[in-house]
Amino acid sequence: MIYIILSYLLSPVIYLLIAIKGKRKINARILVIQTAKIGDLICSTPVFREVKRKFPDAHLTVLVNPITEELLKHNPHVDEILTIKQTDYKGFSGKLRLSDLIRREKYDIAISLNPNVPFALALFWGLVPVRISVMPDFAGTTFKSASLFFTCLEKHVRGSLVIETYMKMLNAIGIKSNNISKEVYKSGNADLKTERLLGDIDKPLIGIAVSSGNKLKEMGSEKIAELANMLLDNMDINITFIGSAQERDTAAAILKSIRKNDRIIDATGRLSLTELPALIERLTLFIGVDTGITYMADAVKVPIIHIAGPIDVSEQRPVEKNIRIIRHKLPCVPCTYVFKAAYECKYGHRKCVNEVSMDEVFNCIRSSLKNACN
Repeated sequence: MIYIILSYLLSPVIYLLIAIKGKRKINARILVIQTAKIGDLICSTPVFREVKRKFPDAHLTVLVNPITEELLKHNPHVDEILTIKQTDYKGFSGKLRLSDLIRREKYDIAISLNPNVPFALALFWGLVPVRISVMPDFAGTTFKSASLFFTCLEKHVRGSLVIETYMKMLNAIGIKSNNISKEVYKSGNADLKTERLLGDIDKPLIGIAVSSGNKLKEMGSEKIAELANMLLDNMDINITFIGSAQERDTAAAILKSIRKNDRIIDATGRLSLTELPALIERLTLFIGVDTGITYMADAVKVPIIHIAGPIDVSEQRPVEKNIRIIRHKLPCVPCTYVFKAAYECKYGHRKCVNEVSMDEVFNCIRSSLKNACN
């Protein structure tokens, strides 16, 4: 709170400097901040696209977490990528460094998709004339105080998609669009590397995400092994396990419990984020919880079985055609949100995931494959 009080005290000087800057010829330098995880970044790609469509000659910079940087390397709408870790803007010196970076880059417009105090202050201290953000439905007193330093706020109403809130937020800079389709872009060698990984398979290929960055959401190894055995025993298909290098041990443990693992292709850690879309787009069907790969599958319009678990599907979910959402109605669901994430089940049972039977998922898969073949 001390930084907010300091900003209020210095605000007459800062507003004067911003007004002076606003008189110069606008060079159309735009900054978008999205430092959340893979799924959130993919869900934010409509913002980059629509900003660039409105301002094709603008220089668009996106500030991201280092983990997600690779996702934007081939995005044609992004001119520059900056990375930042949460520790980079800790304390007074960190906030000064961030605001100094923003000031030196001379941005005309800044769009914060991460509604937090450090970014509110850094954009204000960085003398950005137009500072736009979302007002989250779970905003605390501290952020509400800092939010006064934005020039425009769009309130997120619970029950609406977050990306729809972002689109409304863009109205402040003259962008009118309802196009919320996501985008991912692959590297030049992605197709070749994927072909080498898959080999000469001639059966439908089902992708299964082996884990989730948030352990509250994941299915667990036993359930995935059970599902894979059911699929391989009853269908003439191949399965590929999808995940990061950190999830290779999880995939290996699952493989030990699978009877017909010669029809399993373990892709965990084998492809980078710029190569993975080439594998995803070859899938007949993808099965996953609320994880970044689920939204990558949605971006390339692959049919999805989405095991929603604890999330609020009214605010973030796959939105393309051929999406089936499995979710049990429980009094405690939803318990995790885009702007208020939970990482542990407060009741300790995770019924939202554990009570989803693999028979239910299998029947949903069989129905989806039948429709895909008709």
